[in-house]
Amino acid sequence: MHKHPNQPDENFKILLSWLGPTDEAAGAKYEHIRQSLVKLFVYNRCWDAEDLADETIDRVTKKVSEVMEGYSGDPALYFYGVAKMMLKERHRQDALRGDSQVIEFRVPATTPEGDTAKELERRLECLEHCVQELSAESRKLIMDYYQEEKRAKIDFRRKIAERIGVDLQALRVRVFRIRASLFKCMEKCLGQVAECNELSPKS
Repeated sequence: MHKHPNQPDENFKILLSWLGPTDEAAGAKYEHIRQSLVKLFVYNRCWDAEDLADETIDRVTKKVSEVMEGYSGDPALYFYGVAKMMLKERHRQDALRGDSQVIEFRVPATTPEGDTAKELERRLECLEHCVQELSAESRKLIMDYYQEEKRAKIDFRRKIAERIGVDLQALRVRVFRIRASLFKCMEKCLGQVAECNELSPKS
């Protein structure tokens, strides 16, 4: 299981107890949440999606004792609520720098009921679909690019660049283009899903 080094051991144990009744179940839930967070930040065109996912988990871990008290519902949705706040922080920072590349979108609130949870599920399903629509080469590149963490991540990306015969800047540009195509595919997919929902008979 991927555990960020900034997470205190005692708080991390409490977090796992919140996520599942057994170590195996909690570990699986943890990894699912982290991968979902990475996807959410990738979709928002955040270059440091993995770091932001880890920071999200760090913030929840540090407050997990307070969060658990009185909380009901899927713990994952609390993480997505924290991610939403982090996206707003990033959006404000980018606005101050005059950077319009990051597109903010709604992340589910802390309640599992209602359209927000369904919206997240639709977004993740569309993202999975769009990743599969990429060429095998682009799919491998984008998946490889978001492996490892910290120093290992830098070294690994350097190896990827060497493998395909480009420098790191060219690699970032290539990944950005792949993500741009994913973004367009996501917009199309979500539009089709919305249209299908509107046309579906109401119960």
